[in-house]
This record gives sequence, C-alpha cells and structure tokens, in this order.
Amino acid sequence: MTKAITGGCQCGAVRYESTAEPIVGANCHCDNCKKFSGAGHASNMLVPVDGFTVTGDMSSYEYKAESGNDMARYFCSTCGSPIYGTNSANTNVVVLRAGGFDDPGVFRAKVSLFTPRAAPWDHIDDNAVRFDGMPPPKG
Repeated sequence: MTKAITGGCQCGAVRYESTAEPIVGANCHCDNCKKFSGAGHASNMLVPVDGFTVTGDMSSYEYKAESGNDMARYFCSTCGSPIYGTNSANTNVVVLRAGGFDDPGVFRAKVSLFTPRAAPWDHIDDNAVRFDGMPPPKG
C-alpha cells in the first residue's frame, strides 16, 4: 500500500489510521447498517486489524447480527460519528465507516450486500458485485 487511510469523527476527538492494504469496499443495505448510518446503506471498508490504530474517547454498541455473530459498533463519545465496527466471526478485520475518511477518494465499493433490502430510492452501482446477503466465505 502506498498511502495510509486516515480519518476521524466530525468534531475531531477521534482519529484513526490504517496502514495495511484494504481488503474490500462494500455498500451494505442490511437493516442494521441502514439504521446505524441513517441512510439507504452504509459504506464500509474492510481493513486488517494489524496496522489499524485509533485514538480518542469512543462509545460502543454491541448486538447479535442475523448471522448469529456478535457485532460491535464504535462511535465518537462526543459527536456520535460512526468510526468502525467489529464482527466476532472475523477478529482479524476492522470495518471502517468510509464517511469519516480524510480522502474519500480511497473508497471504492466493489460489492453491495443485502441488495434485496435496498431502499427503493437508494442507488446500487451497476459495477458492484451484488449479494442477497453476506457473501460466502472464501476457501
């Protein structure tokens, strides 16, 4: 990777950096992501936990996903901006919220998840690989 991905929250209290090569960019249309983002989908960049650092005071919300996995969402304790999420099924990955990137141009959604649940007014990129739910695990 030639350039680190950096970002943070609206008020500047939380900052993060990922120095590892991103795994994939995805737009997720599941009900949880729509509610957490307050929009028609959440734009997420999966990055390896190795090389990810975050500073600042954050709060979290934990819940059980439809898959049965334990999920956690982390957000700024001051302004509430979403920062990242984790999934118990893959503890080697962090799910960054692309809206907080310092350079939004580093995000490219290669996949769209839970597309049957997309809001009728939300656009799904024709170039993205579409999945009805989560993609099957590799291997």
